[in-house]
Amino acid sequence: MNWLIIAPDVQNINLKPVENFLEEHSITPFEVYIYKDKRKSELFDDLRHLQQATHCIILNDSRMSGLDDYVYILGVLTGKQIHTFVYTGNAGRARYENLQTDIHSIFHCYDTVNEMLQSIDKNFEAYRAEDAQRQSLIQLFTLGIPFTSDCFAQYLAKDDTEMCKLFFDAGMLVNSRTSEGIPLLCVATRNECMDKVKWLLENGSNINDVSLDRGYSAVMDAVWRKNYDITKYLIEKGADLSFISSDGQPILVLAVGNGNLRIVELLLQNGADPDVKDSMGMSAREYANLFKK
Repeated sequence: MNWLIIAPDVQNINLKPVENFLEEHSITPFEVYIYKDKRKSELFDDLRHLQQATHCIILNDSRMSGLDDYVYILGVLTGKQIHTFVYTGNAGRARYENLQTDIHSIFHCYDTVNEMLQSIDKNFEAYRAEDAQRQSLIQLFTLGIPFTSDCFAQYLAKDDTEMCKLFFDAGMLVNSRTSEGIPLLCVATRNECMDKVKWLLENGSNINDVSLDRGYSAVMDAVWRKNYDITKYLIEKGADLSFISSDGQPILVLAVGNGNLRIVELLLQNGADPDVKDSMGMSAREYANLFKK
């Protein structure tokens, strides 16, 4: 995070407590001083810091409120949507009403410095997480990678841990679907990426989400791929074995059709019903007898 402090002068009595507070959070802030007749060359230097800022603290707003440079800086903060914490004093809050376009205004006004610092401290980890998400989005943009579930799915299929984490840190939801309606957990399962299956579930993926293309849940995809280890893991994590696919196929019918005895045994041991019938009116037991398996 890049924190900026704006104050009327370097001798401001409120400056040191704010510096100490940020230092406790391992932050070294930029500092900008706004006063009458400030040279434009100095203002240009200040603007460079302003462009890099992610959060801003304004001290003694009333002493700067009439200065054109200050008004300009407030406009930049508004345009860049930078979280700004303002020590306005007892009577300064009203000046920001015109800047507040909705309840999520970037300007947070306080009557005392102590009140302001307490509020920032309470939400500091949330600000840190928000900034980390923003930086991850910037990194994806810099790499020329669209922030879409389809792109995320491509890196899941490649078992690319670094890129998957970047998408996750940028805010991609683990329960997202591809444009074809395939849950990300099914993508990882179909590509037999055990580590990504575990990672998605650990981060809150819905184990029983159903794909729109095939009508399978992740555990059915694992059975279809004849992947014993992923099937076993998904069962251990609570996958529903009574689910029937959109084309009317119970999971044991799928397993018998694949002819994988270990997976059939695993499903039976965990409660899958061999006598549930499919859309053709046949059960897994009947298919096994029919095809002498």
